[in-house]
Amino acid sequence: MSSPAIADGPSAALHRSSPGVPPASERPVTPRMPTATPTATPTAAPTRPRPTTKRAPVGVFRLVIAGAIAAVTAMVTEGRLGPRDPNVTDPTSWWGILPSAPPGETTRGVLAGLSALGVIALCLCWAALVLAMLAGRVTTRTGLVAAFVWTLPFAVGPPLFSRDVHAYAGQGELARLGLDPATHGIATLLTSGAADGSGPTFVRAVDPRWTLTHSPYGGAAVALEKAAAVVGGGPAGTVVALRVLAVIAVLGLILGSLLLAGRAPGRRAAVAVLVAANPVVAIHLVGGAHLDASAAALVVAALLLDRAGAQQGQTATARLGTATAPAPEAAGDTTVDPQRRTGLVASRAARWRPIVAGAGATGLAALAANVKATVLPVVVWLLVAHLLLARRSAHPGRAGAVRLVVDVMAVAVATVLSSLAAGFGPTWIHALSTSGALSTGIAPASLLAYAADPLLDLVGIHPVTAVTLRVTRGLCLVAAAVALVLLVVRAWRHTTSTTTSTTGFGRSTPTLARPDLAVIGYGGLAVALANPVVYPWYLATCLPALAILAAMFAEPAAPAASPGAVTTLAREPVRMTDRPRFVASRVMGWTLWGTVVVSVWLCLATLSPLAATWHLLGAGGLAALAVIMLLALAGAGRAVVSARRRPAAPTSTS
Repeated sequence: MSSPAIADGPSAALHRSSPGVPPASERPVTPRMPTATPTATPTAAPTRPRPTTKRAPVGVFRLVIAGAIAAVTAMVTEGRLGPRDPNVTDPTSWWGILPSAPPGETTRGVLAGLSALGVIALCLCWAALVLAMLAGRVTTRTGLVAAFVWTLPFAVGPPLFSRDVHAYAGQGELARLGLDPATHGIATLLTSGAADGSGPTFVRAVDPRWTLTHSPYGGAAVALEKAAAVVGGGPAGTVVALRVLAVIAVLGLILGSLLLAGRAPGRRAAVAVLVAANPVVAIHLVGGAHLDASAAALVVAALLLDRAGAQQGQTATARLGTATAPAPEAAGDTTVDPQRRTGLVASRAARWRPIVAGAGATGLAALAANVKATVLPVVVWLLVAHLLLARRSAHPGRAGAVRLVVDVMAVAVATVLSSLAAGFGPTWIHALSTSGALSTGIAPASLLAYAADPLLDLVGIHPVTAVTLRVTRGLCLVAAAVALVLLVVRAWRHTTSTTTSTTGFGRSTPTLARPDLAVIGYGGLAVALANPVVYPWYLATCLPALAILAAMFAEPAAPAASPGAVTTLAREPVRMTDRPRFVASRVMGWTLWGTVVVSVWLCLATLSPLAATWHLLGAGGLAALAVIMLLALAGAGRAVVSARRRPAAPTSTS
């Protein structure tokens, strides 16, 4: 005879686990005294859990404020410096920020020094924010707030640190007048400008080095420049329209990067800090209004669409397998259930959705390549990635051929539409060497040439500097091509099954589980640094991929033991005995700090010349400045150490 069921609860569990205890029906009923529990104590009210806060710590808040002050200082002082070439004039005073005449030598020394200090301080605040992010003290919201207040001064201020946007405006005016920028220099506007006489104003605003050269940008870039010229209606209005376009593109870049990072809070926070708050994005993509922001936004959109297509492909494959499986009860029956036939047709139709989505991603990447030709490796990678997906199908040859044909059609459609929107053919291909006509001292090719000349002199070889530079440029381009090929081959050899997680990274694979990010991030960085000329905005297309790869270094490797505990790969070193995870963590760490170092290095390389500042300071001023900088670095180091040692406040209860 079974005993009555005992009510669920702690006492019931105790009775079930105690041997020899008679059933409840056989025990005498005795009055029981109420037992005191923590929540039923009459003298103490039940305590509610304290709501978690998402406020930034005080130290992080101070970093954000200090960075905002540095950004305003850099914007105002760099703007008051005016054009670096005295023969260049701005088409507008930009609310009185830009001077009407070049400043004197003393004023120039003060402004250049303050501008450099502002940029250096902003870069230091960003590096400190990265360290705080690694310590778990920066949320996604905090990173976005820092990005907003640091970028706002450059969004409302004049174009700075580059006059490329004025060249864009001149090329857009040429296209508006029906002149191909790939075959006509901006100086053509002096004689063939608009009837209102604005042609010379366009020309005088451009750096003299680019007035006679031809545009190396594709049809999509010319179409954007042409649209800005139509909307702007003049030199100043065109520049403003291009600035608005840059801000919109950066917003799309940040949003797409956050979506590409997945739902993990650690990755989103890292992307918010490494991409949105990056000084390269604030100073150059927004402040300089470069078209690279539009190309980068298109690349991120292509990756998002390609990921969605891959997920649809997995779903369609599963549904198709279910639809085509024979039903047990239908054995020997020649009739087909209409409902089953409908499901089969729907599953087969769904099989084409990932192919169309992948072709759309390839088309978006082709549009980005029609803005900047350096994005072409992304198009090649998407073709390879779709062939990898086809290799997993039941008929790899047929699926690969279909994928390749559809992708090539998407590239052709994107190129034709770009040309039609611009109004010209692919003449820009012949002008791709325009950007390589000059050289920048920070380019690895230039640095190699500078280092090779003295070594060759020691062994008795005295080549012309131009010859050495040409050889080093070729070597750098070959190295970038080799790096791209190795990354693609590695992806082809190791991508054999779908091992990625719902967030797209695959924790089960300790090596880099996202070959698309590796190819676009590392390969794009190699292409950017291998160029004969290197500028900060060249990082735009590879920065999101690098940031997401680096975010894996900052995300929790395992659930925290307590709500306030922070367990990250950065704070919990991986031992060499776990070699795959050890190598992965080291690569991710190098990616993070490499992104920080390259970003800061390129930002500092574009500062205004400081010769007037050194002359103004003199020997005593330079010594005092060195002491101040050492004290500032010591204070920053102490603050960073204390911030890393202090435990982070919990941001969620889950």
